[in-house]
Amino acid sequence: MGYVVSKLAAGLILAGALVLGHGVAFDRPAAAQGLLSDMDFRGMDTLRVTASPMTVESLDCGLESSGLVRELRRQLDSEGMKSSDSDAALGVITVLSARNGDSGVCNSTLMLGAYKKASFFDKDVGWIRSGYVVVWQSAVLVASSAETHPVQVRDALARLGAALLTDWRGANRPTAATAGP
Repeated sequence: MGYVVSKLAAGLILAGALVLGHGVAFDRPAAAQGLLSDMDFRGMDTLRVTASPMTVESLDCGLESSGLVRELRRQLDSEGMKSSDSDAALGVITVLSARNGDSGVCNSTLMLGAYKKASFFDKDVGWIRSGYVVVWQSAVLVASSAETHPVQVRDALARLGAALLTDWRGANRPTAATAGP
């Protein structure tokens, strides 16, 4: 009798696993279902643009953060991603520069990142914490004379901004489920 029950129980467990596995394996991916995630641009329509502190070498190369922030805000606003004073989503410009004293050539690593505030349970302390998750990041290296460096860096930032906007538009493109009849 125990053998028959075990065989029946095993059959029920196997059937349940197959049904569950079928639902998991063949259901549409979360992105296709339009589910929001803390790790992507979906649902974001504003971004607070700011800059990390700049190095002295960045200043020696003619760079200043307020101008870069202003240019990126203008670009994002003109393409539909509005500026915000909220800290729910941040766009952070980071520039690390070095200037060769002999040649006067400036090298700057320019990074643009988009970050979204998220809450999570921290099991080590036993309560909910908030922090930022990376939604998008990219970087470029700019090398030019100190005289042309500010223009080269602004152009590179515009390219990074365009790439960010392309991914933002793609994530917020209406799907068949959200487009309606």
